[in-house]
Amino acid sequence: MRIAKLLMFVFTAMMLIVIFPWQTQAAVSDADADLMSMQQGAGALSPDFSPSVTEYRLKMRSSEQGFYTAASPANSKATMAYSMNGSAWITLANNTSTGYIPTNRGENTFQIKVTSADSSTIKTYKVHVYFPATSDADLSDLRVSGAALIPPFQSTTTNYTASVPYATNSLSLTGLLNDPAATFLINGTAASDGAAFGPIPLNVGSNTITVQTTSYDKTANKTYTITVVRAAPGTNAQLSALTIFGSTLSLPFQPHLMGYVLADVPYSTSSLAVAPVLSDVNASVYVRANGGSYIQAVSGSPTALLPLKVGSNKLEIKVVAEDPSEEKIYTLSVTRLKNSDASLSGLSVSPGHLDFSSQVTDYSMTVSRSVPSLTVKPVLPDGNPVAKIQVRVNGGSYVSVQSGMDSPALPLISGVPNVIEVLVTAQDGTTRLYTIRVTQAGTPMLTKMVMDGMKVRLTFSEPLRSVADATYFSVTNMSRNAALSVTDVVYTPGAAEVGFTASGLFQPGDDLKLRIQAGAVSSFSGETNAAVSLRVVYGDAMQQMLRRLADLDTDGDGIDIREVLAYLNSPYGHNDLNGDGQFTHEDVAIVLRQIGAKFVSP
Repeated sequence: MRIAKLLMFVFTAMMLIVIFPWQTQAAVSDADADLMSMQQGAGALSPDFSPSVTEYRLKMRSSEQGFYTAASPANSKATMAYSMNGSAWITLANNTSTGYIPTNRGENTFQIKVTSADSSTIKTYKVHVYFPATSDADLSDLRVSGAALIPPFQSTTTNYTASVPYATNSLSLTGLLNDPAATFLINGTAASDGAAFGPIPLNVGSNTITVQTTSYDKTANKTYTITVVRAAPGTNAQLSALTIFGSTLSLPFQPHLMGYVLADVPYSTSSLAVAPVLSDVNASVYVRANGGSYIQAVSGSPTALLPLKVGSNKLEIKVVAEDPSEEKIYTLSVTRLKNSDASLSGLSVSPGHLDFSSQVTDYSMTVSRSVPSLTVKPVLPDGNPVAKIQVRVNGGSYVSVQSGMDSPALPLISGVPNVIEVLVTAQDGTTRLYTIRVTQAGTPMLTKMVMDGMKVRLTFSEPLRSVADATYFSVTNMSRNAALSVTDVVYTPGAAEVGFTASGLFQPGDDLKLRIQAGAVSSFSGETNAAVSLRVVYGDAMQQMLRRLADLDTDGDGIDIREVLAYLNSPYGHNDLNGDGQFTHEDVAIVLRQIGAKFVSP
């Protein structure tokens, strides 16, 4: 007997050494009466231990010989004593097991009293210990995932019901034993105390789940029964509302009406979105366009864009009830109109130049008699790839031309006006006709003059065979009443351009007069030019403005509003400074930005 008791003592001591390892004590106040830890081998504390919490619950296994614990104070100099069920206080050493303490079956109260090192503070921790009987086969709790037991669980009640929707095809069950040493089965399969068991499959209708418990000593059994009713699937396959984005229904939406016609949409509408709302949230909804694949939608939210082709379109909204054998299809008919755009975004000729504008349909141009034919290059807007383009000259047959491609050569008839027609036909049949009237001329005529600094470049209507010397060209600065010298006349035989250098005193804003004498240039047909006289203002609009701004400060005290108004009201003030073809507040803003810090208040 003594050997048996010795072995039991050694076993208990070894167990506590393993379970309750020595813990290093931190430096704390001598008035501290907190526990740093309290270890349990007979069950788990609830809640988890915290030095500031002084009351706990603990459920033992019925198979234990009794309750035991060990504790460590925050200050290792503090002293501890324990008591079970109001017994006398027994001194407890730091981190040392109490050993098995006599414990009653049922409810017990265990206390640890901590006295601080300076005896100024006493703190008591209390544990309510439940020690079940070995014949206890009760559950203390039973929970069903996603459902509520009716009536609420009590260990003495053994029959329950629960209801779940059709969408719930399985559930899990969690049982908590009153005696952790007891055992239980769920539907005949062993389950673990406090752990979820499942999934348990559910049929539509009534399902019976049994929980069979057996006490630790095998003398008691108990059966808890739960009847779970899984609802039948819903059969509602209707919508309660339907919104169309980008068009409207011909009739107000009604859940029982399956077919609708939408208002026609313009060609620019290439897709539509719909927002169907389910009558039964457990149903599913899908959409598709023109027999394509169905796409699942979210009730009440706009769907992905459904593509529309030109002409008739059929949009379908399929509702599948929770019972998949029940479905309804709503049909939306919508017509996407054909494109009516018959405009061009570009039109050019070769050889030659057109100042094209999409709003202008009639053009005139002059070419040399040496030009036997022209080609045109029409360009459609990016958003209109389906219009057709046809070209003809002088009333001949139309030929098709691809957007952005040169037409076949269009022959010109010498001595008569030539008419080139570009016919654009939109997808819906709308047409627009662009006309280019081409005149051939043998006499070289000045068509363009460009000044780049001191360099002047003249462009004539004909290829040139010869050019006279510099005396046939003159430039006079009318602003300063001074003649400029003309030198370095250059040209290439066969080209239509002549260049020369003008030297002398002139600045941006000066009024220049260019004169070309008759006979200055000769074409290959032997004809010479008529006399030409041109007036130009030197420099571009910005250069002219900057030059004139330098003269704004007429009184030498900074530029004020009176001088700005004087500039804007003068003839040279109306300049197109931003190149948009008109004088607006934007040009005035450019003036104001240029004067900057020079501006002073009046």
